[in-house]
Amino acid sequence: MSVVSKKGTATRRAGQETATKILQAAHDVLETETLTRFTMRNIATRAGVSLANLQYYYPRREALIGAMVRDIEARYRIACEEVIAAEANSQPLDQFKAVLRFQLEDATQTRTRQFFIQLWALLGSMDNFSGSFLEQLYAHDLDMLSKPIAALHNDLSQAGVRERALQIASLVEGL
Repeated sequence: MSVVSKKGTATRRAGQETATKILQAAHDVLETETLTRFTMRNIATRAGVSLANLQYYYPRREALIGAMVRDIEARYRIACEEVIAAEANSQPLDQFKAVLRFQLEDATQTRTRQFFIQLWALLGSMDNFSGSFLEQLYAHDLDMLSKPIAALHNDLSQAGVRERALQIASLVEGL
């Protein structure tokens, strides 16, 4: 999986590894520490790089958070595609159940809950709680739920499919 950082950075393998290490450190901070510890300096320390090196890849906190959102989307896309691929020969209902099972099992993990609770607060503070960053974060989730819903209910409009996906995603997140 390719990590996205500042244009022109992380073009070589060592740069990709450093950018990945930084993203993982940021992810770990949200999983295991309070939101007040989500600082560029703390993330750099956790990643084992200097603050200047972190800022080379992610000049501002917003750039790092944007890269985190894209990384989370990629991780979940891969995981959901693997779940669906494992059910490729199954009926759409079985594929839908597999995606839901994956999401429910993931949502019950303490580290996952801790991470997303912190991330929601962080994203909310970045966009003045308008929800635009959260909308971006969950766009992929809605897409993954929409595919099997559309296959199960081919009489539903695209808006109807999306509405059902949103309702299901909200229920899962509410757990």
